[in-house]
Amino acid sequence: MAKKKKKQKPKQGHPARLQGDVVSIERAKVKRGLDALAVQFTQWLETRHGDNELAPMVLAVVTETLSSYAEAIELRSVTDFDPPKLFTVLTATIEFEEAEEPDDDSGELRDLVFTAWTVYLDFLIESDLWAGDPASLEWLLAAIDADDPFDDEDAKKSLDVPETAEAAVAEIVQMPVSKMGRVLLAWATTTGHDYWAAGPGPEYVSQAAHAVRGLFPKDLDSTSRHYVVTVLLSALEFAEALDIKTAALPELGSTSHDLIVPDGATSFESNYTYLKAILDLLLAQPVQEDEESLESWGLANLWLLEAIDSEAHSVAAARDEMFSEVAWAGAHQRMELLRALGLVSEGSTYDIPGIVRLALTDLDNEEQDEEPASQAVVDPFGFSLDDEQEPKREKRTEPYTGKVLQLKLSLRDVKPPIWRRVLVPVDLNLGDLHDIIQISFDWSDSHLHQFYGQNRKISYGPQNSYMESDHDESTVLLSKLFKKPKDRLSYTYDFGDDWRVGIEVEDVLKSDDGQLPRCIGGRRMGPLEDSGGPLNWSEMVQELKVEVPLTMMQDVIPEDAALEPGEDFDPAVFSIEGINENLDLEF
Repeated sequence: MAKKKKKQKPKQGHPARLQGDVVSIERAKVKRGLDALAVQFTQWLETRHGDNELAPMVLAVVTETLSSYAEAIELRSVTDFDPPKLFTVLTATIEFEEAEEPDDDSGELRDLVFTAWTVYLDFLIESDLWAGDPASLEWLLAAIDADDPFDDEDAKKSLDVPETAEAAVAEIVQMPVSKMGRVLLAWATTTGHDYWAAGPGPEYVSQAAHAVRGLFPKDLDSTSRHYVVTVLLSALEFAEALDIKTAALPELGSTSHDLIVPDGATSFESNYTYLKAILDLLLAQPVQEDEESLESWGLANLWLLEAIDSEAHSVAAARDEMFSEVAWAGAHQRMELLRALGLVSEGSTYDIPGIVRLALTDLDNEEQDEEPASQAVVDPFGFSLDDEQEPKREKRTEPYTGKVLQLKLSLRDVKPPIWRRVLVPVDLNLGDLHDIIQISFDWSDSHLHQFYGQNRKISYGPQNSYMESDHDESTVLLSKLFKKPKDRLSYTYDFGDDWRVGIEVEDVLKSDDGQLPRCIGGRRMGPLEDSGGPLNWSEMVQELKVEVPLTMMQDVIPEDAALEPGEDFDPAVFSIEGINENLDLEF
């Protein structure tokens, strides 16, 4: 299996930005190209508008945004690019920045970017410099010059069903799910290509959620974010805005323009299909079969039906005794998630926007026509956060009397060194060793992993749809691979961050009466999930030590690891007791 391209985690801002003072080849290419046009552009601006003072501003904006495009998509030249894809990048960048500053509703950034590009495109046309298809450039100009449907302050959510297609589209594009969809559409067809090699699995979902993190409520947990992202990506594919071909990278689909640049009635069908697919997936019966989950799901759907009938449930209403406290709380959580996505209106009741009322009514009609909602929209990505849950491992009923491996687990390419020493029964398999490694470094098993033999010629991994391995790790016993001291194996976790662990047999021992497996030594805390890999971890450790607002770390620090004001952070500390408690729970 080919190793994924190592991701470089930006410190802040749009995912396409560079880190620090590093200048990429693509950015340098854009700057050279625009520098070569600077004199001609300034002269044109003077002749065309009688004023050339705008030239530095226009060129600066074009340089920044075209560099973001070039870092994600191959750029032919500064006078020859793909207009629809450029518009996708421009829109995603603007919406990402607006999400970072939710209190700023001035629209100044949007005006600045679109004004600069209008001037630059006019320059290319009038100076006969455009090297691409003239029709595509005219389309881009029309898209930029059109009335902006994304921030129409006059488009208000109504309790009534929209009377026209234009009104329906105006209502849909105001919703957070629509804005998230546009950002994900841009990400999936540009930056997201870097994470597609291993398949649309946990790593891909994690990075997609990171791309739209600024559009989520701050208190929404990561599991919910990942779940929402899987739904939105599947809905984009179902609406044919995202094109997923076999053995190919995701590309813009046939209806992508309708979602990126909604244009009244002509884009209604695509946007409405996208919205209905989201509702269909979100409201489908949960995979969990426990009674309280089903009860919460049914109660939340009941409240939606009440909203359709204009009898919206009061958020503060006392619990109905026929529902358990857990189910009641779970239903409120479901409704708050829908509210965060704009599918339930703000206020003291769980009311719904008019367009959602219409879509839910359509879904009801589909069910009456014997086409269940759960079948009306399939999940093209195959995403399911629960479809590969491991069966619970059986505890030993008799004391272990076999041989025990003393293994040293060493994290590669990190300074100071991070390692663990563990005692492991030889009758466990590589899947068990994967769990031991995860617990030893305090990781959450939220990314792909693989074991490798000498020189990486043989691979061992889990059997799933996201990757291929030479051998199923659950069928390979440790006794087959580790027979004597110095025997080695390597392990890679998270093909984006690329954490590599060297596994070496230090000794082969007789069993004792102690806990097995167990940790008996180590050094320093394990790196946090999604922290960017070895090259970024040391910088993040330094940032955790200072009492200033966090930048790089704010999206990867779990709540239980966040520092209180004045609290010290010591990356040299780790808990053997904590590791062994978790190993005991698992084994």
